[in-house]
Amino acid sequence: MQNLKIIPISMFKSIWYFVFSSFLLYIGFYVFIPLLLSKDIPFFIAYLIFHNIPHILLFSTALILYKKEGNVFNISNFKARIQFKSLNKIDWIWIIVIILGWIIASGLLEPIINKIAQIPFFKPPDFFPAEINPNKSSIPGYMFDYKLSGQYWVIIAYFVLWFFNIFGEELLFRGILFPRQIEKYGSKTWIYHGIIWGLWHCYWKWQLILFIPFTLLFSYAVYKRKNTLIGIISHGLLNAFPLLMIIIQVLN
Repeated sequence: MQNLKIIPISMFKSIWYFVFSSFLLYIGFYVFIPLLLSKDIPFFIAYLIFHNIPHILLFSTALILYKKEGNVFNISNFKARIQFKSLNKIDWIWIIVIILGWIIASGLLEPIINKIAQIPFFKPPDFFPAEINPNKSSIPGYMFDYKLSGQYWVIIAYFVLWFFNIFGEELLFRGILFPRQIEKYGSKTWIYHGIIWGLWHCYWKWQLILFIPFTLLFSYAVYKRKNTLIGIISHGLLNAFPLLMIIIQVLN
């Protein structure tokens, strides 16, 4: 295995990866989705497009930055560089803590989030469907205002979205940038990183009260255990819930 070098990076330089990708998501959801809706393209299709594009760029950027560091591109080196390790019992405990923490916090904070979503500055736009709009009620058999029964292609399309969502964020933010930030700032890095990643979700601004504590816990767990697989599995399982609902509704 090649001796891997991790080049320190300042928050000022690394933050632009967060800012640019978050900006792409924001304008995609708030500017370009309404344009597609005006052309009678379903919200679900538009959402797939403008959610996928920034995350595919995150995924690609992670691979490019890895290569630019001068690392040989093979599986063993890549796994070592992004701190992708086998899980032990303590790692699984952290995963359980993160998932249960999210579920419990979501339930406890739901009334507050619903109140925040009614404040004009934080209110989601009316064209957002119930799945991402607390001011609307979900419709059985629909996801993002799209009828799912028998639409088998939706399962594949949403799986692609899930894949790039998880691996785009985790490979770039936790796998590539986080170790470089740690080299620069040491033991407090998880605090800066967690807050930045939390604010990165500003396109769901009514939920920041939930995201920021979660992203801090998430970043601390990955820092403490030095294992990005904790993040990938935790993030992946939490974001797999809509995919599971889609599969059930499509097969119904």
